[in-house]
Amino acid sequence: MFIRALLSSVLLTQAPTPDRASNSSQAVPSATDAPVKNTASSVSDLPGQASSTGTTVAAFPLLTLEEAITLAEKQNPNLDAARARLQQSRELGNKAWSGYLPTVTASGAYTRNPQELAFALPGVPDPIILQNQNQLSGQLSARQALLVPTLWPAIQTAYLGEKTAALTAENTRREILFAVAQAYLGAASLREAMAVQEQLLEVRRGFERDAQARFEAGDAEKLAVLRATLDRKQAEQEVVRSRNAYATARSALAALLARPVDFDVAPPQGNAVAVPAEANDAAVAEKTALDQRPDAAAARLNVDVARGGRRQVLFEYLPNLYANGNASTTNTAGLTGQASTWTVGLALSWNLFDGGLREAKLRESSGKIAEANANLRGLEEKIRDEVRKSRSELESAEANLGTAEERAKLALESARLAKQNFDAGATTYLQVTDVNATLASAQLSAVAESLNVSLSRLALMRAMGLFDPTGHSLAPR
Repeated sequence: MFIRALLSSVLLTQAPTPDRASNSSQAVPSATDAPVKNTASSVSDLPGQASSTGTTVAAFPLLTLEEAITLAEKQNPNLDAARARLQQSRELGNKAWSGYLPTVTASGAYTRNPQELAFALPGVPDPIILQNQNQLSGQLSARQALLVPTLWPAIQTAYLGEKTAALTAENTRREILFAVAQAYLGAASLREAMAVQEQLLEVRRGFERDAQARFEAGDAEKLAVLRATLDRKQAEQEVVRSRNAYATARSALAALLARPVDFDVAPPQGNAVAVPAEANDAAVAEKTALDQRPDAAAARLNVDVARGGRRQVLFEYLPNLYANGNASTTNTAGLTGQASTWTVGLALSWNLFDGGLREAKLRESSGKIAEANANLRGLEEKIRDEVRKSRSELESAEANLGTAEERAKLALESARLAKQNFDAGATTYLQVTDVNATLASAQLSAVAESLNVSLSRLALMRAMGLFDPTGHSLAPR
């Protein structure tokens, strides 16, 4: 990465040299004495390494972007909740089909009567019992729907509801993984910014020692020492601020991953986020987004669900036909002499007038269809706007990154020339300090713009519905 190569050379060009303070009683750091480290590994990569502010930074294993996304997909609580909701929605079809499956009901009863009732008939040897004192009875009933028109659209709508729920869960999964990628890249950028601040602090300390040595040798004013001390203290504050910002970013990422903050982020290698080929053409990008985004597909299905609800109301005007059967038994035969009996038959029901309820439902369902269509149109316009905005932001971010990198190169050259002039006595320490401040600002700006490019590419992929880093879709194709 450009910033990584830049940082090491910065320290070599900014470090104070002993040329003009050779007569000083205090040793002055030379260019070879300047603290130079490889920014490919930050302070957290070395176990128990002492930081530039005197504190000890614990060493943590590095977490890559791919590992973070995989871990989030496995154990993110919000994603687990989305999967649980999806599992619940898969029972919608079974619930709808239950109306067409037979229902069987069994019942039994025990009755204690005051006394037994019986009478005798001439020519019948045994008395006929009409009522036992301890009377038992049991009944078994079965009902089967033969023609229930309202169930036809209800079953279709239930299956559409399952697909909608799957698309909603898939959209949730992608949004969570997108948030993880955003948080990771943000933390990686803050880590690089922290490395810049730490190395700048070492440079400020070197300049402070150099200014003190020159002051004691009579080659510099007290103002230069004070300015160097102020610059060093400000650099220490910036280091603390950058470390706290990085720690906060790691904590936010750990919350998304549902794990302790026991890791460091690894700087993404190369182009961690690629630009999709479909993004080169605006019309193709918008069409791809409308075709690929799960929330758009769910919105289209919601229109079909609303239409299915209207058909279900229309079918309420048709009659329903059921087959039913009953079997019963008792311990009292009565006059017939049969303790058990059974019946089978057909039952036809037709609701001819319900007080205008169906008409009200029809008007309500028409409103729901209009609402679903309006929501679909609104979402499609929102998606188009997101694609246009993401393409524009990516274009701006890439242009700004190029400008920031060029600015950093120019600032680096200015710092090199300023140091040469300072060593030759042609410029003051305050002028060198201003040049170094400009260089540090240019470096941090390049880091920030690099992050903006990565985030803009992520946002464009998400807007186009192409951000699916793992491919473990929850929605059936």
